[in-house]
Order: sequence, then C-alpha cells, then structure tokens
Amino acid sequence: MEIIVGKLCGFCAGVNYTVKKATELLEQTNENIYCLGEIIHNERVINKLEKMGMITVNSLDEIPEYSKVIFRAHGEAKHVYEEAEKKHLEIIDLTCGKVRLVHNKVEKASSDDFVIIIGKKSHPETIGTLGYAGKNSYVIESEEDFNNLKEAYTNSKLNKVYIVAQTTFNDLLFAEYIDKIKKLLDAEIIVDNTICAATRNRQEETLEMSAHVDKMIIIGGKHSSNTKELATVAQENCNDIYLVQELEDLMNVEFNESDKVGITAGASTPKDSIDEIVNYLKENYNAKEA
Repeated sequence: MEIIVGKLCGFCAGVNYTVKKATELLEQTNENIYCLGEIIHNERVINKLEKMGMITVNSLDEIPEYSKVIFRAHGEAKHVYEEAEKKHLEIIDLTCGKVRLVHNKVEKASSDDFVIIIGKKSHPETIGTLGYAGKNSYVIESEEDFNNLKEAYTNSKLNKVYIVAQTTFNDLLFAEYIDKIKKLLDAEIIVDNTICAATRNRQEETLEMSAHVDKMIIIGGKHSSNTKELATVAQENCNDIYLVQELEDLMNVEFNESDKVGITAGASTPKDSIDEIVNYLKENYNAKEA
C-alpha cells in the first residue's frame, strides 16, 4: 500500500495557540476554569483538557460569578462579552485572531452596509460573527437562503453590501454564492473573502491529492466544519471517502495492499490522531509513504 499524507494536515496556527494557552493556564492554577462551548471541535483534545480541570459548559448561566471563563477559538458574539462582564467573570479570550479580525470588520461595516455572512448558521463562529453584524444582516448557508435575500436587502434601505465568509467555509462554494449574489442584488457589493488561508490551502491540497488515490481518509472531530469541508472537496475526485475521528472508526474498513490512500486532517486534529492511523496502515498493510 502506498499512502500520501497531507503536508498541511493537523492543527492550524489559531487552534495551536488556543490549545497551548488553555493547557498552560490549566497547568498553572487549581481554580475552576470554565469554557463556554467546545474549545475546539475535537473530542480527544477536549477530554484531555477536561482531565486537567477545564469545565465545559453550554451557557454562562452555568458559571458562578467571579469565575474564570475561556472564550473558545470560534469566538463569541458581542453581547456574550457584555453578559460575562455583568457576572464579573474573568474572560480568557482565546478567539482565533483571524476570527476576531472578521468581527472587527463586520462591526465597522454594519453602520453603513447590509452585511452578508456566508457560512453555516448553526456553527458557533457564524453565530459569533452575526452578533457584530447588527439588524441589517443576513446569513447564507445553502441555495434556499437566496429565496429571501433580495427582500431582506430591500427592506434594509441600504445601498451597499458587505460580504464575509465563515473562515472554514468551502472556498469553491463561496465563489459560487458570490456570483449568485451579484446577479440577484442591484447594489454596490464589497466582497471580503475571509476564508482562512490555512483552510483554503488544505482544501486545495485535498482536491489535488484526491485525484491520485483510490481511497481518502480524512481525520477530524465529528463537529468540525473544516474537516467536513475537506471530505466534500475530496468527493470531487474520489469515490471512497472515510471521514473518521479515531482509529477505531477504521476497523470495519477493508483495505488492500495494492491501494493508494490519501490521508489528511482538519485544523483541529491533533498530530497523535494522525500518527495512530498512519502507523496502523504501516503495521497492518505494509504501507509506505510516498
């Protein structure tokens, strides 16, 4: 078996910063430290940090006053900061710097522009960004969302449109949606492609890799948006895609020693998860890295 391991797979800089800072903080204190939501979308990493003392919660209501709270890599809406301050919480802001930049841009544009966010509506990053966009804003996730876009823009009585993307959105789909928006709206449109370079580069590498292999293994958390997008991209060229979180998820997959297998991972996937799967293929199928 020949395996090709993506050069760009594993933690991106933003996730690495978040996990490193959280780890250092937990090592230095015996106090309860809460995290609002999953710090990143990877169960292995979350479990490790929780064993060190981090307490994951879904709401600020679960956190006692005057406690320490981590704001995760995906960022939070502006009102969440205000609510935390009212509870006298000490905020440890580990929002990815690129996400924070999008928040700043959207907040600035919202005073004069109709803001469109292209991203997944239920994703915490999109929810956080929407919290800076004001009332004249709109989220596009799928084709269905174009049905009411023109009416929403017309009702805003604004002349300009400012468009950003969830930083882990599909780059090709973003371009497709931009074309649709330009055809639909008679407006001055400013396109700010805020998809992270790390996301874009991984998608490009995955697309290229998938054209030269028989099977693709994509490693990442079950809730990881950027990992799921890698699987979507890989399907352009490869029919056998395996989206897995842990080695156990591969136990029922049949491989042949003649297979050529591509391996990549999402931006929130730790190196040890990748190494386990690579070593498994080497030990059981005599796999060699290309």
